[in-house]
Amino acid sequence: MRYIKYFTLTITLGFVFFSCDPCSNLDCRSDNYNGQFRIVSAADGKDLIFGPTKVYDKNQIKFYSIKGLDTTFFDYQTIKFPNTGYDSILHVRFFPKVDTAYMQLSNSDVDTLSITYNTIDSRCCGTITEINGFVLNNSTNIPGKGTQEIKK
Repeated sequence: MRYIKYFTLTITLGFVFFSCDPCSNLDCRSDNYNGQFRIVSAADGKDLIFGPTKVYDKNQIKFYSIKGLDTTFFDYQTIKFPNTGYDSILHVRFFPKVDTAYMQLSNSDVDTLSITYNTIDSRCCGTITEINGFVLNNSTNIPGKGTQEIKK
């Protein structure tokens, strides 16, 4: 009789222990391949894409990468953030993941963006990848988080 009690207790404790999932209610971060940019004048800080001082046509701007003979264009959208002082922002999704992308503002103005990533291996959420930062034209470091100004 005592063995049946110990056996039942062992089975119950084993069931409780193995049925607990520490990851069950965890809200995992998702991959982040996004960059946000404002293109402004280096001389006076005025917006070069939006507003009365615009130089570039937002409909002609392209973000892309080249691998061999393949060109991949990245989706972007313009976003207006009220109460931030920003006129508008180019929000770009650099996916699929690439190390080098190009920002073509006009036929004669193409910039190189070298992209670095953070990769986080987590127990519950798998591998999470996010943009850590950009290097503009191999010389200017641009953080990967938040809206960044590119001065032209």
